[in-house]
Amino acid sequence: MKKVVTMFMVLGLFASISFAQQQGRNGLGFEFHTFPSAFLVEEGGAMGVYFPIETANGLLIEPSFSYYSSSSKTDYDDSSYENYKSTSTVWALVVGVFKLFEKEKVRFYAGIRVGKSWSTYEVTGYDDDDDDSFMLAPAVGVEYFISNNFSFGGEGMYSMISSEEKEDEYIRTTKLTTLIPKFIVRFYF
Repeated sequence: MKKVVTMFMVLGLFASISFAQQQGRNGLGFEFHTFPSAFLVEEGGAMGVYFPIETANGLLIEPSFSYYSSSSKTDYDDSSYENYKSTSTVWALVVGVFKLFEKEKVRFYAGIRVGKSWSTYEVTGYDDDDDDSFMLAPAVGVEYFISNNFSFGGEGMYSMISSEEKEDEYIRTTKLTTLIPKFIVRFYF
């Protein structure tokens, strides 16, 4: 619960910064992965909600928030086996900063996304496993404006995720590098 409150406080901070800008506009966006669904299930297919904030000096600041949860439960008819339940939950908060290049109804952007994710894994009979990961991702994209308030576009993101797990006897470092294509729809107001 503490992580959720922290994420909403950070999003509130970005929203207050955006309303302090005299020129520019704010919006709401939704992400759609272009990977096959089997990959999303394996990687924890959280879809993001974006909060684009345009500044007067040609920057796009885009905080995003994603959530993924799955659970599995097995109840045995035979009393010699113990019932089994597993739950996986992933929260992520990512902030993108991009330079905008506009030409008529098309807008190109290039920049970086930086963020953090928090994961919890619970399995019956075992200790809970909490993990957090850091993400750094250079990204380029393009938006096509159907009207002044609605756009759709694509983005390519080279995601580098790292995490470190410390136990009594060892330290496990994990690194994941992925090229992620996305389809993003944005509404501006």
